[in-house]
Amino acid sequence: MLQLWACSLIRRRDGKWIRVSKGAPEQILQLAHNKNEIAARVHSIVDKFAERGLRSLAVAKQEVPQGNKESAGGPWVFCGLLPLFDPPRHDSADTIRRALNLGVNVKMITGDHLAIAKETGRRLGMGTNMYPSSSLLGESKDTSIAGLPIDELIEKADGFAGVFPEHKYEIVKRLQAKKHICGMTGDGVNDAPALKKADIGIAVADATDAARSASDIVLTEPGLSVIISAVLTSRAIFQRMKNYTIYAVSITIRTIMTISKDRVKPSPLPDSWKLREIFVTGIVLGTYLAIVTVIFFWTAHKTTFFQRVFHVDDIRGDHNRLVAAVYLQVSIVSQALIFVTRSRNWSFAERPGLLLVFAFIVAQLIATLIAVYANWDFAFMDAIGWGWAGVIWLFSFIFYLPLDLIKFAVRYILRGNAWELITERRVAFTTKNNFGKEERELQWVQAQRTLHGLHPIKKESQGLEHHETEHHHASNIADQAKRRAEIAKLRELYTLKGHVESVVKLKGLDIDTIQQSYTV
Repeated sequence: MLQLWACSLIRRRDGKWIRVSKGAPEQILQLAHNKNEIAARVHSIVDKFAERGLRSLAVAKQEVPQGNKESAGGPWVFCGLLPLFDPPRHDSADTIRRALNLGVNVKMITGDHLAIAKETGRRLGMGTNMYPSSSLLGESKDTSIAGLPIDELIEKADGFAGVFPEHKYEIVKRLQAKKHICGMTGDGVNDAPALKKADIGIAVADATDAARSASDIVLTEPGLSVIISAVLTSRAIFQRMKNYTIYAVSITIRTIMTISKDRVKPSPLPDSWKLREIFVTGIVLGTYLAIVTVIFFWTAHKTTFFQRVFHVDDIRGDHNRLVAAVYLQVSIVSQALIFVTRSRNWSFAERPGLLLVFAFIVAQLIATLIAVYANWDFAFMDAIGWGWAGVIWLFSFIFYLPLDLIKFAVRYILRGNAWELITERRVAFTTKNNFGKEERELQWVQAQRTLHGLHPIKKESQGLEHHETEHHHASNIADQAKRRAEIAKLRELYTLKGHVESVVKLKGLDIDTIQQSYTV
């Protein structure tokens, strides 16, 4: 239960003791001995203050002849009312106006008098369609809203006055039940439940620790204008994501629907989302395709290479025909990229699904026909003919071939031991079988023989039979070295076990009660 009044014991200059109380007019009025006589006048003054947007603070006193706080004292005398002006934040009106312009519905939930709430709403430009907290419980005496469902009332209202923490929580809960995304601002302990329940809880700069911990966003500076900045930033991010999604689906709708039926080869090992590899591969391949397009445009626009080699028409300076040529080249390489990214091996070594191949052929056939025959002024495109179409297809095929090599190179570089193979072992580009693994094993065996005082194996390069015998001999020595290592490990284990048992015996411990497990 909230305490809506405070009391103090004061000693006057004449030595008499009085008890002074201040608080909400309703609470202080209940203390007065003549409350029935002055209630109407007090309520009238409170309403007049509230119509001007002023809060009321009531004051009462009583004499305490005994001079101690435990004594009952004399009758309470109602002294009067103090008007208090609690203005909204300096940027509240502008913030509410911008929020309404952005389609955000703003509601006021306050514990103040209904008249104060309406006057504040009028000043802020957010409407005066406000109701007392009793309407949330279906106890309103207003016949205009008596038969209105509470959920509909909350949706249509501009605010509620005289509310308690449970009312704020109930308002947020019912708005969420009506599929609204609900944000809540607050600063006090009584706002914490509603802040926690809201989809976006926002604690203002001077909020209590309870409100801060229950919120999703904590403002560090006074004012509410930053909320609008957060709304605009989030909408900008969402719009970028939406634009990219529409773009990606639009340019790949011809083939993307067939990927779900593509013929793929499952990974031989457990796989995972290697985001670093995905992003780096996408950036490198995308950069390569952009460079290829720039090279094609420069060659067609600035040189006579295609005219001299393939004897096609000169399209230098013809903007519309250059647009058609670039369109066909970009369409071919961008759609052909799917065959590179779908396979872990060479793109031509893993047969794609028939639907994917069919979609690619149909899409590129349409693109080729458009580039060959279309004369569209609205798209600034003119026909380039079959000669240029064949040149573009050949150009795209030639520059398609390095895509697999680039994919393998990126994957190889991103491996953890790639640079070690290049700089330290120097075997990254060797032509030896298994990167010279057998030769390295032989070198290790010879080092082990030298370490144990045995004669090193003599290297003879002639005779296949001698080479196989030498390799077999080296494998036997490697197996023997592995067994010696295992024996040495077991010897250390049993030595340590013996030490542990000796210590247990000296300490007089019962070894049967100790868990028989030893860690080396």
